[in-house]
Amino acid sequence: MKRVLLLLLSISLLLVACSTKYVCPDGSTVTDVNSCPQSKAPAKALSAEIEDILSKSKNVESMSYDYKRVDKPLERPVHVWIKKLMVKREFNVQTEVLNKNEKDVIIFNLADKTATVYCESKKFCIKTGNVGAVDFNQYYVKTPLDWVDGVTSAEKKGEARLANRNVWILQLDENVTLWVDTYFGVPLRVDNGQERYEFQNSIFNSVEEKDVQFIEREDRYS
Repeated sequence: MKRVLLLLLSISLLLVACSTKYVCPDGSTVTDVNSCPQSKAPAKALSAEIEDILSKSKNVESMSYDYKRVDKPLERPVHVWIKKLMVKREFNVQTEVLNKNEKDVIIFNLADKTATVYCESKKFCIKTGNVGAVDFNQYYVKTPLDWVDGVTSAEKKGEARLANRNVWILQLDENVTLWVDTYFGVPLRVDNGQERYEFQNSIFNSVEEKDVQFIEREDRYS
């Protein structure tokens, strides 16, 4: 009889142990406290030097540049204009046959996240004017200002010269590296995994309001 009682007691203790739940720091529940997910080490805060460099981007109200996918050498660069909350970008179009293209630029409004396609060139467009609205997220490509907006962690990996400008090479994480212009605080190059973007022939604070609007042109981008 004692053996039966001991057996029943052992089974009861085992059931209680198996039903015990622990709440981990991330909110999950486990039966063994040692199996809680390990929390990641907190990201390092920006150093004063890096924060000072990146803060210079707040003085950039406008910018124009040629956007180039370096990892796609056969893809031609396209010109981009930024003026506050407006971004205008060319499409790569054919220029071998006159009046052949349906679109040649797209204008983004960052305030309301809208995108509108236009054809501007009298020489190369079938018809100039407003082509219509398109999906913002499908067409929008991050600008240099987007890449530095909200950066909270970065490690300086070195210094270099790029396009005759001084840059700091900043590692954001294992995938993203920014080559940041030390005077204006925005990247001239971004390495994102296997992709490389360059913002070539950059000009700062010279874009006018008309540059980010529809402009009917005699030639493609004259």
